[in-house]
Amino acid sequence: MKTCAFENEGRQLNDETQRKRPIVTMVYKVADLPVWTSDKDFDPVVLMRLIQVSVPSDWTSEHAKSTIDPYPQKASLVISTRPENHDKIVDLLESMRSQK
Repeated sequence: MKTCAFENEGRQLNDETQRKRPIVTMVYKVADLPVWTSDKDFDPVVLMRLIQVSVPSDWTSEHAKSTIDPYPQKASLVISTRPENHDKIVDLLESMRSQK
Protein backbone atom coordinates (compact mmCIF):
# COMPACT_ATOMS: atom_id res chain seq x y z
CA MET A 1 0.00 0.00 0.00
CA LYS A 2 1.35 3.42 -0.95
CA THR A 3 1.15 6.10 1.67
CA CYS A 4 1.32 9.86 1.78
CA ALA A 5 4.06 11.90 3.36
CA PHE A 6 2.20 11.94 6.67
CA GLU A 7 1.00 8.90 8.53
CA ASN A 8 -1.01 8.27 11.67
CA GLU A 9 1.72 5.93 13.00
CA GLY A 10 -0.92 3.67 14.50
CA ARG A 11 -2.15 6.20 17.06
CA GLN A 12 -5.81 6.85 17.70
CA LEU A 13 -6.53 10.52 17.23
CA ASN A 14 -9.36 12.28 19.02
CA ASP A 15 -11.75 14.57 17.12
CA GLU A 16 -9.87 17.75 18.05
CA THR A 17 -6.55 16.32 16.86
CA GLN A 18 -8.18 15.12 13.63
CA ARG A 19 -9.46 18.65 12.91
CA LYS A 20 -5.94 20.04 13.32
CA ARG A 21 -4.37 17.58 10.87
CA PRO A 22 -2.85 19.27 7.83
CA ILE A 23 -4.72 19.40 4.56
CA VAL A 24 -2.54 18.12 1.72
CA THR A 25 -3.21 18.69 -1.97
CA MET A 26 -2.30 15.97 -4.45
CA VAL A 27 -2.87 15.51 -8.17
CA TYR A 28 -4.04 12.09 -9.34
CA LYS A 29 -3.67 11.13 -12.99
CA VAL A 30 -6.80 9.21 -13.95
CA ALA A 31 -6.60 9.05 -17.75
CA ASP A 32 -6.44 5.24 -17.61
CA LEU A 33 -9.71 5.00 -15.65
CA PRO A 34 -13.30 5.26 -16.94
CA VAL A 35 -13.46 9.06 -17.06
CA TRP A 36 -14.15 9.51 -20.78
CA THR A 37 -17.41 10.02 -22.62
CA SER A 38 -18.13 8.27 -25.91
CA ASP A 39 -17.11 11.57 -27.57
CA LYS A 40 -13.69 11.36 -25.87
CA ASP A 41 -14.46 14.19 -23.46
CA PHE A 42 -13.00 14.13 -19.95
CA ASP A 43 -15.90 13.55 -17.54
CA PRO A 44 -14.74 12.33 -14.11
CA VAL A 45 -18.04 13.03 -12.30
CA VAL A 46 -18.74 9.36 -11.52
CA LEU A 47 -15.18 8.73 -10.33
CA MET A 48 -15.29 11.86 -8.15
CA ARG A 49 -18.55 10.70 -6.58
CA LEU A 50 -17.11 7.21 -5.99
CA ILE A 51 -14.16 8.76 -4.15
CA GLN A 52 -16.46 10.92 -2.05
CA VAL A 53 -18.62 7.93 -1.10
CA SER A 54 -15.68 5.58 -0.49
CA VAL A 55 -13.58 8.03 1.52
CA PRO A 56 -15.78 9.68 4.13
CA SER A 57 -14.79 13.28 4.73
CA ASP A 58 -16.26 16.76 4.76
CA TRP A 59 -16.57 17.08 0.96
CA THR A 60 -19.72 19.09 0.46
CA SER A 61 -20.41 21.63 3.18
CA GLU A 62 -19.89 25.34 2.59
CA HIS A 63 -16.72 25.19 4.70
CA ALA A 64 -15.58 21.79 3.46
CA LYS A 65 -12.16 20.67 4.60
CA SER A 66 -11.75 18.27 1.68
CA THR A 67 -12.15 19.22 -1.97
CA ILE A 68 -11.98 17.39 -5.26
CA ASP A 69 -11.77 19.14 -8.62
CA PRO A 70 -11.23 17.95 -12.18
CA TYR A 71 -8.14 19.08 -14.06
CA PRO A 72 -9.12 18.29 -17.67
CA GLN A 73 -5.90 19.59 -19.25
CA LYS A 74 -3.98 16.75 -17.61
CA ALA A 75 -6.83 14.21 -17.27
CA SER A 76 -6.36 14.41 -13.52
CA LEU A 77 -8.12 15.12 -10.26
CA VAL A 78 -6.83 17.67 -7.77
CA ILE A 79 -7.74 16.53 -4.28
CA SER A 80 -7.15 18.38 -1.01
CA THR A 81 -7.76 16.36 2.13
CA ARG A 82 -6.02 14.88 5.16
CA PRO A 83 -3.13 12.45 4.57
CA GLU A 84 -5.04 9.40 5.83
CA ASN A 85 -7.75 10.11 3.25
CA HIS A 86 -5.12 10.31 0.50
CA ASP A 87 -3.98 6.84 1.54
CA LYS A 88 -7.55 5.56 1.05
CA ILE A 89 -7.84 7.30 -2.32
CA VAL A 90 -4.58 5.74 -3.51
CA ASP A 91 -5.84 2.30 -2.42
CA LEU A 92 -9.16 2.83 -4.23
CA LEU A 93 -7.52 3.92 -7.48
CA GLU A 94 -4.98 1.08 -7.34
CA SER A 95 -7.82 -1.38 -6.75
CA MET A 96 -9.66 -0.04 -9.79
CA ARG A 97 -6.52 -0.35 -11.91
CA SER A 98 -5.84 -3.90 -10.79
CA GLN A 99 -9.34 -4.98 -11.84
CA LYS A 100 -8.77 -3.92 -15.45
